[in-house]
Amino acid sequence: AQVSATRLTARFAELTGGEPKYLAAPGVVGTAAARDALLADPYVRQVSDAWPTLTTALVGIGALEPSPLLAESGNSISDADQAELRSLGAVGDVCLHYFDADGLPVASSLDDRVLGIPAAILRSVPRRIGVAGGMRKLEAIRAALRGGWITVLITDSQVAAALISQ
Repeated sequence: AQVSATRLTARFAELTGGEPKYLAAPGVVGTAAARDALLADPYVRQVSDAWPTLTTALVGIGALEPSPLLAESGNSISDADQAELRSLGAVGDVCLHYFDADGLPVASSLDDRVLGIPAAILRSVPRRIGVAGGMRKLEAIRAALRGGWITVLITDSQVAAALISQ
């Protein structure tokens, strides 16, 4: 999954004249101390220092249940973390920031172990383009829209029809 994402990011940047910046670190680590140590790393810092300057963010919208590709690749969160998020009412995420059906943030033990753009900085980016499709993600997409996690949605016609009919 990571190889495909990197390849797509490079191609997208090439087509749009953008400059890709890769965060060479896992999205979730074992402890808050590990996250803090990685954030102090100069290579990670090059990426994290750019976060407040973003004007556009292209993000995926994840359902709580990982896709088969993520599950098989080992890039999904642990079963224990999924169980905790499920018990708290989480339905989806943007950049590993989980939210409930109304799009409200769900606070969990995962929060201190996520290595990525902080929710407050992400939500301050003027244009947040969410890309997601498939009916299995409908609830997460609806919640991301309700909660203002994204300002633009790119999806398939079946999901779009379901969103406007409800």
